[in-house]
Amino acid sequence: MQHQLTQRERFILLALMVHQPPEDVTNSDLKAAFGLEIKKTEREHLAEAGYLAAIRDRAHGKPYLYELTAEGRKRAAEELAGSADPKSTVNPHVVYALFNAVHRFLQRNHLPAEAVFNARDHGSLDAVDPEISNTVTKGYRELADGPAAWVPLLHLREALSTIPRSDLDDALRLLYSRRLIRLTSEANRRTLSKADKAAALSVAGDDMHWMAIA
Repeated sequence: MQHQLTQRERFILLALMVHQPPEDVTNSDLKAAFGLEIKKTEREHLAEAGYLAAIRDRAHGKPYLYELTAEGRKRAAEELAGSADPKSTVNPHVVYALFNAVHRFLQRNHLPAEAVFNARDHGSLDAVDPEISNTVTKGYRELADGPAAWVPLLHLREALSTIPRSDLDDALRLLYSRRLIRLTSEANRRTLSKADKAAALSVAGDDMHWMAIA
């Protein structure tokens, strides 16, 4: 059963989830990183719920050392799909720490931002049929004048017209995110025909018109 938490307690879980390092975190660490401290009632409530491990050295005056339990990490992850308490004030430090964690993930995995923010429009990048990706590569090889030559996406789409547009778009974005193909925009937009514009692929808000494989 999921325990009811205050907005502050929910932010405490998120803060501990993104704090580096994630273990032996003190209130001083939380305050320096997020301007946030765990109060006695919050510590006791989160520990009772099974979300927080709070350890204190027996020596007098030693601070509590905090760490999320396995259930606490699970609850924090679920909070990413939660909603704000209308009566609370958002902690911008925690919010931007989460933004930074998402950014690091995208950079580490060479993913465009739309892999997160436009998932509804473009589907799952990881669910693309590998056969389509292979067909894209083969189609490019047949159109390219040589290695690493640029091919208009209009010509590629025409050559692969049997593939549904949404499936082809997903395949191209997946290949691009994994750095298996290169995409670029037409520098002189005046030279683009209506067909060229219609064949463009939107990546992170930019229209791409050319593709190449090294």
